[in-house]
Amino acid sequence: MGQQNRKTLKDKFIEGRMPDAAGFADLIDSTLNMLDDGFEKTRADGFKVTQLGGGRLLSFYHDIDVQSPLWSIQLDPSAERNLLITDKQGAPAFALRRMPDEDGAPTDRPPRFGLGLNKEKPEHALDVAGTVASWGRIGRKGELPVPADSEWHDITGVLEGCQAFEIMAGVGKRGSGRYALMHAFAVNAFNGKGHITYHQAHFSSRCCRIELRWQEAGPNNEYKLQMRVGCGYGEGVWIKYYLTGLWPDPFMDDCLLKPGQKGGR
Repeated sequence: MGQQNRKTLKDKFIEGRMPDAAGFADLIDSTLNMLDDGFEKTRADGFKVTQLGGGRLLSFYHDIDVQSPLWSIQLDPSAERNLLITDKQGAPAFALRRMPDEDGAPTDRPPRFGLGLNKEKPEHALDVAGTVASWGRIGRKGELPVPADSEWHDITGVLEGCQAFEIMAGVGKRGSGRYALMHAFAVNAFNGKGHITYHQAHFSSRCCRIELRWQEAGPNNEYKLQMRVGCGYGEGVWIKYYLTGLWPDPFMDDCLLKPGQKGGR
């Protein structure tokens, strides 16, 4: 008969009743077997779960008697074995993927991972097939110091090829009466004709504004992006800035791939 509930099993083994082979079989089938059922708990790995065949790792039900689970966790059948969270129709809501190396060659770089929302195979660290709503957005915090001393300072390392950035920056000191805010897009191609477009706001003189420029940085068309204020804000005042990279393919390698072909970003 297979698995039975506890009451049925207890009735088969009550005092004075001789259990038969079927009763023992039901008892065995109603208990967990680590090898057959793919469960194990160890000190090193904790609770281990094995996916059986093409099934699922875990399923979540509101009512266990309903055939279809509301949510499931499974490894996809591809060689990558991405971790998927799917709904009752089997559509992927979340996917966690270890990203393949871009050129397929061995590398000492740490592994890259992608999280997909409504996407089974994410291609970026966060890949959303849908609309993103948020109260704010910010780039990575600038790591190179930029004092507000009217001198030019690097805000990137040495760059090559084609690059594009979005930059948000601000400077000021409470009670000084001098403030500036800047939003800009900066694009460059092999240090040819780079271009910078601004949205500027300032309080006090125009020379308080924040400026950007492209600066040559090597004999092979290398370059950097630099920042300054038009006039100094005094000792101990620094420009706060955030950078967002907008173009991931500086040498246009993906332009040699047909759309949809593997290997593209």
